[in-house]
Amino acid sequence: MNKHFQTIIKSISLLIIGTSLLNAQTKTVEVKKLSPRTIISVVKRIEQEYYFVTRNHPMEMTVTGPEWIRVYTRLLWHPNMASSQTYKILLKEQDQEKLLSFTSELSSSARGSDKQSFSKWRSFYLEVPQGRTDYKFTLLEAKSDTVALRFSFEKPTDYKRIAPETKFRELQFVDKERLTNYYEISAKTPVKVKVQGPATLRATCRLNYDYTLEGRQSYTVAASVAGKEWQSKTFRTNKSETGLYKNAADLIPSSANNMYLEIPPGTYLVEFTLKGGLGKSAAVTFASKPKDVYE
Repeated sequence: MNKHFQTIIKSISLLIIGTSLLNAQTKTVEVKKLSPRTIISVVKRIEQEYYFVTRNHPMEMTVTGPEWIRVYTRLLWHPNMASSQTYKILLKEQDQEKLLSFTSELSSSARGSDKQSFSKWRSFYLEVPQGRTDYKFTLLEAKSDTVALRFSFEKPTDYKRIAPETKFRELQFVDKERLTNYYEISAKTPVKVKVQGPATLRATCRLNYDYTLEGRQSYTVAASVAGKEWQSKTFRTNKSETGLYKNAADLIPSSANNMYLEIPPGTYLVEFTLKGGLGKSAAVTFASKPKDVYE
């Protein structure tokens, strides 16, 4: 940061508007006159090392595994390029080749050491097997002549289970000695779960069979926010052949069905209810994983 701006910031941090009392011993500030306040987010620039790759100048590397590597890519951006660009990278792992395609747009924050402009990053993962593995990267197709690559030791993000904010009844599903907590829903008894976006929310659903229900059945699960339906999905299912509810002998779970919701930035309380079908109730459990924020 520029020393001039550092001096200004230090000066501002010592300035108290209005009548105030500064206690030097406890280092607290008491503002006597209530003033408007705000929260300011300060974005710090960081420098990251990338490697240039072109069609005529590919990049090669050898990695010792087992290991996970995440490869970040940015397309070198020229002034005459359209707002959205697709580029393709040829990945060669030992003797196997794979074509990777990405679509991105101009980044407003990424700048090269020579003032170059770049796209927002896109990434992919390499699961490196045991031993030494050779990799080769070539820019195969793009409006630009160059792509920049950065490497990081990162595993793919896993889904993490989240408990609901409200629930009617908890059902302990057991399959091969593995226990998972599900939450019962019906047309009149929803379950609500709080999710922080951007993220992908996975709802794993099971229809609850009782003594009146037999054979293959259909059921629909609806997801709503603030009384407005976001998404619904209809499943066809059968009784689970291996699982049961440990604490509900009157119900038999169906096979599992997954429903995915793309959650935008912000915090949302998502309500799940059972719609349609002959079943009186279903069970659902939740997991989420954050989505990438491209810069």
